[in-house]
Amino acid sequence: LKNPNGLILGTPGSGKSFSAKREIANVFLVTNDDIIICDPEAEYGPLVEHLHGQVVKISPTSTDYLNPMDLNLNYSDDENPLSLKSDFILSLCELVIGGKEGLQPVDKTVIDRAVRNVYRPFLAAPDPAKMPILGDLYDELLRQPEPEAARIAAALELYVSGSLNVFNHRTNVELNNRLVCFDIKQLGKQLKKLGMLIVQDQVWNRVTVNRAERKSTRYFMDEFHLLLKEEQTAAYSVEIWKRFRKWGGIPTAITQNV
Repeated sequence: LKNPNGLILGTPGSGKSFSAKREIANVFLVTNDDIIICDPEAEYGPLVEHLHGQVVKISPTSTDYLNPMDLNLNYSDDENPLSLKSDFILSLCELVIGGKEGLQPVDKTVIDRAVRNVYRPFLAAPDPAKMPILGDLYDELLRQPEPEAARIAAALELYVSGSLNVFNHRTNVELNNRLVCFDIKQLGKQLKKLGMLIVQDQVWNRVTVNRAERKSTRYFMDEFHLLLKEEQTAAYSVEIWKRFRKWGGIPTAITQNV
């Protein structure tokens, strides 16, 4: 189709997830596409295991890690992959800082500058061992002179050295299986939206790799309405949604919140 984006809507218990599972099984059997699932309720695991896919469980106690700072050099169409990555990190910081106001213009400037500084060594000599992690962004924010930078760093601290530091590690899961399910049920309320955003970014990384191989990437995300609550995360999700199609990605959102 010209525009293969999908949306599964329905009241609770009406069979949204079952409909998605039928489609996943069908896609798995009749195409060679990669399939990635963001699973906030841990309900796709059995199907994925039956199809010999990979279930990645992300929780504060698990040892499966995803690095939100992962960046490959095909990350964006334009010359500079950092612009889109900076957008993603702004969305992440907005979720972390929260509040009605969200990020102020000065906050965005400070974060953008810190992001560019943090990636400079990696972009000069791309090597997975040099991939920055959230802790590097935190340290860089503390070096900035603005008081806003200290405030943002203070909000990030919980996710860097505090009890919610599950996302302050380099990615240690091999995501080369054709069918991958990210089980984020154990993340709890505080971390679930963050988890969904980070999974979405990982999927974008996969889409960019697959495009070079002329391969489609299908992405199913349950409870999609969680990402539309905050202005910045909603804007980032819409941006990704639009980009997916151009890059051979086929997203399907599942939600009861019309």
